[in-house]
Amino acid sequence: MPAVNSTAVNTAADSFSLAGKVAIVTGSARENGIGAATARALARNGAYVAINYVSESSAQGAYEVAQSIRDEYGVRTACVQGDVSTPKGSRKIVVETMEQLGVNHIDILVNNAGYAVTRLLRETDFELCQRTFATNVYGQLFMTQAAIDLGRMPPGGRIINIGSIASKIQNPLVGIYAASKAAQDSLTTSWAGELGRTHGITVNTVGPGPVVTDITKDSPEVLDPLVRLQRGTGRRGAPEDIADVVLLLASEKSRWITGQFIAADAGITGSR
Repeated sequence: MPAVNSTAVNTAADSFSLAGKVAIVTGSARENGIGAATARALARNGAYVAINYVSESSAQGAYEVAQSIRDEYGVRTACVQGDVSTPKGSRKIVVETMEQLGVNHIDILVNNAGYAVTRLLRETDFELCQRTFATNVYGQLFMTQAAIDLGRMPPGGRIINIGSIASKIQNPLVGIYAASKAAQDSLTTSWAGELGRTHGITVNTVGPGPVVTDITKDSPEVLDPLVRLQRGTGRRGAPEDIADVVLLLASEKSRWITGQFIAADAGITGSR
């Protein structure tokens, strides 16, 4: 068995620096959202970041997030409209990111864009199934394809999928969403195997627990039962709680972590 290169390990352990790295964070236009918090965490550590939005109604918010990051951290930012649920939209996001940032590759992809509606399974119709899987499953697939191929993601690249502990526990209000997140977990495992030895790229999922965002703040019927299951803090999470886990996975410190589902939920999941 070859020896571990301790010099390389010690050098890499100095910081979480992402200086010069190029990151795309999909679905990052909401100021109080996991996507925007993640973009800030990456930029704070030196990465260039692309803020992505899909609808015109989100454009102003996206530009404000990008501007505030640029002003606060002094890094390059891009603001890119595109729908992750189609191959064309995903390719557009990658190409326009590189054009706006003046780069020729993508180092970090955070698949954060998602869609969720609270509804019992027996009330779930075809349209809801289609939209949920299009964004949460197809979006992850198409964005990863685009980042690898058009974005020429290099060895050491990072793909981080924002999943949900809904794929691990039962909640009757989010059945179809949970199913889409379980499919996303499976894609993470498959992508990690496909891209690891051949490309030197790691792929992981972060599974948030009950986090308060602009979308979830008015859904106590979903959040509060989860808080009661926590072993840890006994509080709702903040977007920054998830962003810091993504930061770890985006950094060199996570070089030996791939194909994993990492729950950031104050101990809701795991052995009970």
